[in-house]
Amino acid sequence: MVHFYRGSFRRILNYMRKVGVLAFILFFLTPGFCGWSETSQSDKGNYYIDPGSVLLVDEGIKSVWVLINFKQANKSVKSRQFKLEMDCLSSEMRIKSMYSYSGYFLGGIPIKDYYKTEEWRSIDTDADLGIIYKQFCKKKN
Repeated sequence: MVHFYRGSFRRILNYMRKVGVLAFILFFLTPGFCGWSETSQSDKGNYYIDPGSVLLVDEGIKSVWVLINFKQANKSVKSRQFKLEMDCLSSEMRIKSMYSYSGYFLGGIPIKDYYKTEEWRSIDTDADLGIIYKQFCKKKN
C-alpha cells in the first residue's frame, strides 16, 4: 500500500509541475505582457519592437526584438519575431535569429523553419527596418 502511495504522490507532483510551467508561460510570456510598441505599417504588415529588449552588443552595435504581424499570411505564417542587430557606426543591419508563428502576436503554433544569420547589409535595403534603425541609431549633430 505504501508503494502505491509513493507512485501517486510522484504523479501528483509531476502534474503540478506541468501546470506550474504552463501557468508561467501563459502569464509571463504572452504578448500582452511584453512591451510591444508599433513602429511602422506597410503593405507587408505591422512592425512592433520590444523597447525593453534593446541591448548594446558591442561598440556602436545594438540589438532589439522585432515582431511583424503580416497582413496576408504567407503559407500559414501570420507573425514573425526576429532579433535585429544594427551597426550604428556603419549604417548596416542584419537579422540574427527568426521565429515564425501561425497566429498573430506570436500566438498559435510555432512554425519550424531554418534560419541562418544574415550578412550585414545597408539600412537602405528595407524601408521598414530602416525606420527601426533610425529610432535607435540617432546621429548626434
